[in-house]
Amino acid sequence: MKRTLGILSLFSLALLGSASVTPAQKIKPTDKQISIKWGQVSEDNDYDVVVIGGTPAGVAAAIAAARADKTVIIIEQAPCLGGVLSSGVLRLDDKYVEANSGVMDEFRLRVKAYHRTEMADDPLVKQHMRQNPPLRWNIAAGRAWEPHTAARIYAEMTAEHKSISTRFNEVAVDVKMKGQRVTGVLTRARDNQGKLGPRHSYTGKVIIDATYEADLAEYAAIPYRIGREARSKEEPHAGLIYSNYFRRVKGALPSTILPESTGVADHRSQAFTYRITAKDYGRPDHPYLLKEPPPGYNPAKYSWNPRTRPIIPNGKFDLLGINWGGDLVGHGTRWVLADWEERVEIEKIYHNHDLGYLYYIQTKGGSPNVGLPDDEFQDNGNFPYRLYVRQGRRIEGLYTLTESDLHKDLRGDGFRGPLLPDSVAIGIYGIDAHRVQGPDGRKEPPYGKGAAEGTLHLHDATGPYQIPYGTLVPKGHNGILFPVGISCTHVAICSVRMEPVWSSLGQAAGVAAALAIDNEQELKDVPVKQIQDELLKQRSVLFFYTDLPADALAFTAVQKLSLLGAVAGPDIDDYDTAGKAKGLSSLEMKAYRFRSNEPITMGEFSQLAVNGLQIPLSITASHFTDVPRGHVAFKYVETLYDYSTQSKQPFFDFEPSKDFRTALAHPDKKVSGAQAAKILSGLLKKKVLAPAKPDADLTRGEAAQLVYQSL
Repeated sequence: MKRTLGILSLFSLALLGSASVTPAQKIKPTDKQISIKWGQVSEDNDYDVVVIGGTPAGVAAAIAAARADKTVIIIEQAPCLGGVLSSGVLRLDDKYVEANSGVMDEFRLRVKAYHRTEMADDPLVKQHMRQNPPLRWNIAAGRAWEPHTAARIYAEMTAEHKSISTRFNEVAVDVKMKGQRVTGVLTRARDNQGKLGPRHSYTGKVIIDATYEADLAEYAAIPYRIGREARSKEEPHAGLIYSNYFRRVKGALPSTILPESTGVADHRSQAFTYRITAKDYGRPDHPYLLKEPPPGYNPAKYSWNPRTRPIIPNGKFDLLGINWGGDLVGHGTRWVLADWEERVEIEKIYHNHDLGYLYYIQTKGGSPNVGLPDDEFQDNGNFPYRLYVRQGRRIEGLYTLTESDLHKDLRGDGFRGPLLPDSVAIGIYGIDAHRVQGPDGRKEPPYGKGAAEGTLHLHDATGPYQIPYGTLVPKGHNGILFPVGISCTHVAICSVRMEPVWSSLGQAAGVAAALAIDNEQELKDVPVKQIQDELLKQRSVLFFYTDLPADALAFTAVQKLSLLGAVAGPDIDDYDTAGKAKGLSSLEMKAYRFRSNEPITMGEFSQLAVNGLQIPLSITASHFTDVPRGHVAFKYVETLYDYSTQSKQPFFDFEPSKDFRTALAHPDKKVSGAQAAKILSGLLKKKVLAPAKPDADLTRGEAAQLVYQSL
């Protein structure tokens, strides 16, 4: 059943000037018709959960579902699990090591243990062990690895769950439907050369599309977006845009948007590439020196710094190359929309371009010592199995994530994006889009025709943010979730696309699938609170802190209360931000601390109590000279006062003036356990027991646990 999506879809999108696609409704064949039209199809293999794509998201989804005693099958196009993390992306784009959670952090910790034991003699491991503090991509912290290490660890993680089965070298080519419900997936074998083979059929109670392309959205006629939306109030950096990111433009400050940035929508995607793993053999006469350039080789496309050094064990590094390296524009959307036959031809284009980069490095780049690794991808010419697809289809879901959901200033508080209480995962990485078009040559103009276009690098503006469950759930279809091709815009996916985020979303999909089966509910009806509770049990982070590990006593309480807006955040006035990039771009750790062991103040506790217990705000006036309007605790202190005065047993203590015309609330005063219990008892109108040491100052962690346990 060959599909003609590629060029036709691109042409149609270009004519429409739209970034939204609604696949044509298809007449679904009967089982008998499938047998006649497709030839022999294997008998149905029935599972609770069918996961398409052994990406980090797919593996996390499978493990989460297996933990709920569900039978799962992972169907993966490559001969190993791990997606791009076992196919050339050698490091975690996590920004903070604390941003990894759930299954992804379990993976990182296993990489860390492997490097510190079996790889302890590697010179780079030894060097990274001495880093203090550890830098990004520290291999001794498990934040970078060799491709075969990632494949091995993901295989071990899935093998520990007997209810998980895996099928390699298979791709989805269609779905089975009952009305608007996706009930199964049809696949074909596909070898490393792209040759399609035998057909197979799988049925599941829930289907999870964890592929980078989100092909099942097309097959199931689920509306989706592709390309770039137009600029809007919620998306000031959408559409066609010129910037000085990844390059210097004379007379422009860092992070500057340049003229001719029209913000017009189009069908284009950012650059894709093969992330070639290279090895420094230390000599030019190694057997992996390319003897001739690949077809279409043009040295003007590349640049290389011969001082580049290995970043992972055994003398290896990845050949990323952004404007003048492995990245290639102009084929991304075509790849996503193409069928598997056409993708063979597109793979050749990328393959030749990226081998051309290696040939340049070995010749004009002055690094003949660098070559393909002898111990990686040995059944594929030592070349990565997977194309690095940075973004694919994005479904139209129950909630659409936009730039304003990620931005710390558009709707955020200067440190974080706006609070999204239905969070099932967090994002940390800055909005990061590689170029969409150009540059055409070395003499690149600052903007306009011939300049690199589409590049975004909003690391200072992007704050830690939450991703709601509704982004995974299609609006009008049942039985399927999309943890990778989530409902979001192009700008938003440019941050979400990092594997730690996709892995967390995959874990949420696996949890939701298991709950839907157990509850006999549609996926859209599964209570988000149940999903959150199970994710927290699996040590997934739903609200980001740099000092609240998943094994902390107050972890669950703080996470849940933070999603209710109950935890007081930092005051922007406490930070000297004038002319300085705060937040992600300078790795500002202090701003994202919870400070569990510090005493809680009355102002902080008032917010914790009111929002944590979900008490409606009630303000009759401004009563306290030390908590005026504009004070961060004003509405919470006034609410405690208002409810206290209505009680026959007032529970909020304050210091009135002699004439009772003014008063002090002492918002910075420490709160004892007895005081906290008294306030909670008054709000709830029931007895709340004080901590074991009622007269001692209550810590922030203890206060969170006390409020959470009172719910």
